[in-house]
Amino acid sequence: MPLESSSKKKTTQQTISITQKLKDRIENYVIENHEENPDDLRYKSVSAFYNYVMDSVLDCFDKGKNLDDLDNFVDSEFKTFFDRLSFNAVIPYYEEAIKTNRYSDPTFEKATFFFLSLRRFYMSIMDPTDISSIKNLVKRIENYLISNGLTKEFKIDVITGKTNTDLTATFEFVGLYKNLGFETCKYTAAFFGLLGAKITNCVFSFKDVYYRYDLKATHLLYTKDLAKSERIKLMNENVAYFVNYCEVINDDDYYLWMKMAEDKNLIVCFNNEETKKEWTNLMEEEILKFSDKEDKILQILRFFEKMHWVDIENEKDLIFQVRLSKPKYQSELEYLFEILSKCSNISEIGGKYYLMKVID
Repeated sequence: MPLESSSKKKTTQQTISITQKLKDRIENYVIENHEENPDDLRYKSVSAFYNYVMDSVLDCFDKGKNLDDLDNFVDSEFKTFFDRLSFNAVIPYYEEAIKTNRYSDPTFEKATFFFLSLRRFYMSIMDPTDISSIKNLVKRIENYLISNGLTKEFKIDVITGKTNTDLTATFEFVGLYKNLGFETCKYTAAFFGLLGAKITNCVFSFKDVYYRYDLKATHLLYTKDLAKSERIKLMNENVAYFVNYCEVINDDDYYLWMKMAEDKNLIVCFNNEETKKEWTNLMEEEILKFSDKEDKILQILRFFEKMHWVDIENEKDLIFQVRLSKPKYQSELEYLFEILSKCSNISEIGGKYYLMKVID
């Protein structure tokens, strides 16, 4: 901190009346910070601290802030932590980009660093047995989320039972963007599970970007050990309120198709020959236009693998196995080899098929 300029030198006094409790808090705060930062002139005395705080607050008011904003500031500890896990993005682009992610599971294995970092951070500043500590954390989270321009309302009402460790809570969220709001609450549900809170009831409106769920503390909230398997189980149970087939089948068709595409025991068949040829012709045309000529055979083979007709064993040597059973899918088998034979020679050894490029 620079030394005071002559223009800011304190020449007058202002007497104010404050409670003894507030006076003690201020004095203790100044003493603690002076010990940690002896060269910081803001903490050299209570007077210096008062002067700096009042001057800074009035500067904020000159910039359009008011007293109500003091309740909503984002503290530097939260900002520093989340800056490491976030980035600035153009909201309309990102809102549309995550649309197809709606029913993906936020699994622990896929986001281990994110979930564990968040848990360590929250548990370092919260005592789960102290209701005031929990409420303080909730307020800090609320301030951060409101400031990011994606959240309209964020509220957690914590209710204690006979003891401080007998906790229930109600979580409410109102977002400004449908897809971003859904992802926020889906991941929040997973994280509640990781902390050790179980969702007992969930109500939400995707259209209104409104989410509400009731929570109940489990023993995991008060357990310092990771207890990985138990926490993952609770995470999955919480996320199931958002990612389940009741929700999927009542949403756009492609969400169900995306889920089914993960199961290789399902295959894609065409309703008629004309549609089959249209898709294949389009596929071949796009491959010729956008891929290297040498990769044409592999790209065609990948197309049939995506439809679960084949399994590619070796992409370099173009070795594959057929998943279609001969009695049931004779027409599809004939079509598969018809297309592949246009650009390669096909040989079969021990149930495996080998493709060899036809010399142009």
